[in-house]
Amino acid sequence: MRIVIGSVISAQPYSPGMVWNWMQHAVGLKRLGHDVVYVEEVPRELCVDASGAPCPLESSANLRSFCATMERFGFLDRACLIYAGGEATAGMSIDTLEKYSRQADVLLNISGHVTHPRVVDAVRRRVYMDQDPVYTQLWRAEYKKTWNFDQHDAYVTVGLNIGTPHTPIPDCGIEWHRALPPVLIDCWQDQPRPADGCFTTVASWQAGLYDLQFRDEWYGSKSIEFERFAALPTLVDQRFEVALRKNLPGDERVQLLRDRGWIVSDAGRINSLTAYQDFIAGSRAEIGIAKNSYVKGRSGWFSDRTAHYLANARPALAQATGFERHLPTGQGLLSFASLEEAAEGVARINRDYDAHCRAARAIAEEFLDYRKVLPRLLEDCMAGPTSPCPDRG
Repeated sequence: MRIVIGSVISAQPYSPGMVWNWMQHAVGLKRLGHDVVYVEEVPRELCVDASGAPCPLESSANLRSFCATMERFGFLDRACLIYAGGEATAGMSIDTLEKYSRQADVLLNISGHVTHPRVVDAVRRRVYMDQDPVYTQLWRAEYKKTWNFDQHDAYVTVGLNIGTPHTPIPDCGIEWHRALPPVLIDCWQDQPRPADGCFTTVASWQAGLYDLQFRDEWYGSKSIEFERFAALPTLVDQRFEVALRKNLPGDERVQLLRDRGWIVSDAGRINSLTAYQDFIAGSRAEIGIAKNSYVKGRSGWFSDRTAHYLANARPALAQATGFERHLPTGQGLLSFASLEEAAEGVARINRDYDAHCRAARAIAEEFLDYRKVLPRLLEDCMAGPTSPCPDRG
């Protein structure tokens, strides 16, 4: 198949975990024998230099990040960075991209990022890939924000319960397919395990910024859940570290974590694909705390970051969102819904650590290997007629 896949990887500050997720989709599809082109759009106002100041594309940190990423994964001649709606491009020209798009079988449009008509209008089948379940659906159902839904023919979400009776979140009249994050197993090796490593995570701090209301209840951000589990280090003999991408000065919830024993570090130091892998390899396990909206909405959200820990043979202690209906838990991957369950999960992992490491890798190989995830994803994306979203003309 000819496939166009679009997402955001060059946004600053560079987010290597997110880049790993997107590029494992693209590289995995290529390895399966498909002809794949990657496309990204960068608005003028988001094109910045190393200091964060606006600048032209040619001198931007966006361009450097884009080219370095594409080169690492062998996509440098199969990718296009579209600047300011087409004012300039890097990699493939817009004409070449449009010609390819007209011959393509499908556009995999992650979070509806690709909007340029010379791509979207040219591809015969367009798939919206939702990466932020609950928010995506509530923005549409309650706030009438379409986020480019109307231009697509099929819909996929990482919320494994979205579109099922197991969540109260509306499906917006859309038939949702569901997908796990794919991993390139050979890119994640079981490196020597640290003798005294932390349970770690990487998080973006968005306290109150994106809270949404549905049926007189609020669905909030990750900071709410961190506050709920702030006391965890006081209950167990184990160190915890959260690398924050938005560590706001004076944030009371950040100080609460520090007061309860959390190590709060700057995620800015995890600024490359290799640094991200080293951070995971240097961890004892993951402590996965989810957005309040994912938990409250029983979305079934399963983190691509958790997938990376598992592939690296690091156990994951992940907050329950409903994903436990779809993946085995108890060995290698453990879920928790309360502070007491989280403390017990830490104790279980530490009691038989090597067995949990082996089980973590086994889960990645059985359920997350791109050779299993991506063929199923494509089958779902291509199944049935081109049946548009209800609002699409």
